[in-house]
Amino acid sequence: NYFLDPEDEISKKLPKEILFRIFSYLDVVSLCRCAQVSKYWNLLALDGSNWQKIDLFDFQRDIEGPVIENISQRCGGFLKLLSLKGCQSVGDQSIRTLAQHCHNIEYLDLSDCKKITDLAIQSLSKHCPKLSIVYLESCVNISDCSLKAISDGCPSLTEINISWCDLVTENGVEALARGCPKIKKFSSKGCKQVNDRAVICLATYCPNIETLSHCELITDDGIRQLAAGSCAAESLSVLELDNCPLITDATLDHLISCHNLQRIELYDCQLITRSAIGRLKNHLPNIKVHAYFAPVTPPPTTGGPRPRYCRCCEIL
Repeated sequence: NYFLDPEDEISKKLPKEILFRIFSYLDVVSLCRCAQVSKYWNLLALDGSNWQKIDLFDFQRDIEGPVIENISQRCGGFLKLLSLKGCQSVGDQSIRTLAQHCHNIEYLDLSDCKKITDLAIQSLSKHCPKLSIVYLESCVNISDCSLKAISDGCPSLTEINISWCDLVTENGVEALARGCPKIKKFSSKGCKQVNDRAVICLATYCPNIETLSHCELITDDGIRQLAAGSCAAESLSVLELDNCPLITDATLDHLISCHNLQRIELYDCQLITRSAIGRLKNHLPNIKVHAYFAPVTPPPTTGGPRPRYCRCCEIL
């Protein structure tokens, strides 16, 4: 029989409250298995209170829109964390249903959900004011409209990743910074229209910025104004400047005043020199600098065995 007697031995010996507590520690797969034990267990296992945190990354190939809609309706206001990373079949309608039913959600990962558009984000903004962490990496249809919507409806936002969202510009980042002053972590790797102005807006309107990552069009002037902002002295601790070809040694000189800076990434910043890194470390002795210096091209050999040259990255 698919369902066992609800008055099975375990149910007799354990109060409902204890079973609820046990189920609260189980993952999605385990809960679904428990739901098949008996009608009684099915009722308890599928109760929305057990579905506050859901990560569907391992099932990304199998997750279709209706699955998300069913989960949303079952979880309701209990759901606080949902990861749909890589679920490329999930579209706007599913996220609309999620927003309408799960208004207490705080963490949402939509990375690589390529069908998602601004319409989905606008629904989240309208119904989910408690959103604090949002990952939109590689959501290629997301534009400035999404960031404007988030700025209007999600004032508690503390972390956002918009890497590889090519349609986002500095205008969207400015709107986001103005409406979400609690932002602590911001990443925009591969965003070709995010520049100095975007960074300056974050420095101006988000005094709690701790981590700033991959604003690849930033220049020395952008860093200068970032270092002069209130976030630089109080909170800025991680600066990831990988593949920022426009910054020079002047950038590191500007950062000397950022006394809370703990780590800086400088891979493939070809205009940065060892001497500038040395000056920075003299002023900030505890900072970790991750830098890459391309190996010197060896001179041609005229004979004999070919010499070996190290081509490793250098951690300073």
